[in-house]
Amino acid sequence: MRSFIAILSITVAFSSCSTNRMYFTVSTKQEIEKAGVDMTQVQFYNSEEIILARQVSKEELKVAEGKVRVENGKNIEEIIIKANTPGICELHDEKTLKISFDTGDGKNIPFLVERQNDVVVSGSYFKIGAKEWVRSDRGRKIGKLDYAGQVYNLVRGTEARLMIDKAVLNKVQRKTHVAKGRKL
Repeated sequence: MRSFIAILSITVAFSSCSTNRMYFTVSTKQEIEKAGVDMTQVQFYNSEEIILARQVSKEELKVAEGKVRVENGKNIEEIIIKANTPGICELHDEKTLKISFDTGDGKNIPFLVERQNDVVVSGSYFKIGAKEWVRSDRGRKIGKLDYAGQVYNLVRGTEARLMIDKAVLNKVQRKTHVAKGRKL
């Protein structure tokens, strides 16, 4: 009986944690903006692990910031952004948010509004973007994007979407005045 209660409480704890976040859509962006909240004040998260990689020359090897590994005699710099990493919005417009998961100039990743049949609808998600998409020899989709002044290959996380805490939508600004009453 004790083991059943322990398993039940663990299941409830995990299920309650997983429902605290929701995908960030065009309609949620509009709701947040309508409430007068600036996008730079919203905490964002990525839905899945993102890995950026680029080949590093020997001259650049000393200044590489991510993990550097050797692959087929080449030096590869990797930047890993684990799923659910918190990020902040540095720049935004109607169709794009540039989210920074790390400190430093230019260390942001664009998330673009997904188009359904080339149309933006209110339920459209903000999905990771790249300036160019190519197919690898194995048929995998790889994006090329600018990060910290360098061009990186997006080798994992091509389907990553932005998420926010559900509590952001529940915040209401309230101005309250208590009447003091009137006497004759």
